[in-house]
Amino acid sequence: MKIKLELEINVVMDIFLPIGTSFYGYLPDGTTYDDIIKVFGQPQFGKFPDGKMQVEWVGRINGLVFTIYDYKSRVFPQDNKDWHVGGESKFTAELIKAYFQARLSE
Repeated sequence: MKIKLELEINVVMDIFLPIGTSFYGYLPDGTTYDDIIKVFGQPQFGKFPDGKMQVEWVGRINGLVFTIYDYKSRVFPQDNKDWHVGGESKFTAELIKAYFQARLSE
């Protein structure tokens, strides 16, 4: 069964360490670095010392912490089209994907 919901969304981009988040999904296939910047602005974090990520966006959507990042990518962020979404639950990742697609199509 599918239902249609209408939600008021509040996204705040923060600079904090997203402790307690885990991988819960991906942004849609073909998402570019520029697409993410259009919706979420510049990444808050650059290359990580362990080399597993080159860029990361961190924020809150309706109070829920989320991250978008290029986990173990072998290409420059500007060429990447494989973006991970993290959070505290699958719901957070689904909410981010829905918000992202709606904002990108504006």
